[in-house]
Amino acid sequence: MARQERAEQTRQRIVEAAATEFAGHGYDGTSLHGIVRTAGVTMGALTFHFRSKSALADAVQESGAAATRAALDAAAPAPGFDGALERVLALAGALRTMPSVRAAARLTREGHAAGHGWYDCWAPDLRDALERSWCEQGTDSGLTPLAVTTLLSHVVLGVEAAASTPEALRPVTGDTPDESLAQALKSLGPLLCRPAGAETCGT
Repeated sequence: MARQERAEQTRQRIVEAAATEFAGHGYDGTSLHGIVRTAGVTMGALTFHFRSKSALADAVQESGAAATRAALDAAAPAPGFDGALERVLALAGALRTMPSVRAAARLTREGHAAGHGWYDCWAPDLRDALERSWCEQGTDSGLTPLAVTTLLSHVVLGVEAAASTPEALRPVTGDTPDESLAQALKSLGPLLCRPAGAETCGT
């Protein structure tokens, strides 16, 4: 195996280990020594690739954002309001199954990200999808795309909490939280979007 390939594999192992540690313990609760133990590498290998914990957190943010975008692309959400709900379910699945996504979300929530961090990779697209839906289908519910984006973003925050502490929240979420979430979002749909036949934008 070429040296460059080995170095890249080591770097990836460090990022994956850091994602697990950041997701479980947050930025302040994570130590470089803990990451080294989880990754099975030396401290010298870690500092060769990353000069600081902050630089490593940035790499985890990038990894989590890339994984989030890939999950959304794989879901291939439909257009309109249903597609917006599918995006939320795809985010829920990514948070539940991918440490890098949970870590990126937690690091952003704790303030260790530029701009809006993890939210930048999905919230603007969610709002755009809702705005397109509003123009195509409209709404008579008194809500706006921003209001529904805010509501669904809070849902995602709750999903993050459930994914981070599944055992603690099991009495609330049950054994099939994703299924319950899908049912809840499906029920919300008729309350949040305009019925067929209502006026659309520009009419």
